[in-house]
Amino acid sequence: MKKTLLSCVAPLFFALIACHAMAQGVTAKDLADSWIMAYNAHNNVELSSLYSENAVLMLHGEETVKGRQAIGAYWAEDFRESNPITTLSVTHSINGHDLILVHGNYQVIDRETGLLLGSGRFAHMWMMNADQVWELDRDLWHDPFNPY
Repeated sequence: MKKTLLSCVAPLFFALIACHAMAQGVTAKDLADSWIMAYNAHNNVELSSLYSENAVLMLHGEETVKGRQAIGAYWAEDFRESNPITTLSVTHSINGHDLILVHGNYQVIDRETGLLLGSGRFAHMWMMNADQVWELDRDLWHDPFNPY
């Protein structure tokens, strides 16, 4: 009887935990879209505000960028390079009580010419802060390359 009750209750318990983020009305796509909108508007203030104070940005082949201010400065410089726009396609997500992991594919495109500047995989780890606001805490970008 105990085993049967546990086998019925445990899946329900884990489903409730996993759906908590959805119950708040926030999905992985919503979070990815908020990043895309701020980036593609080249709105450094809004983009920076998505990151936690101690966020970490890791880009393939580059030094790790630590902290909201430094990440904001990194993206501001990126905006000046080639007037890019970025698309994110969410392929996977894991929803927890205070964490949403968003994973997928990205493309960086020159806004003027439409040329593909880069593509690869991304992972965003969003954490809910003490004020119940989702903040991007870990931002990882992998740009695979073909060896020469």
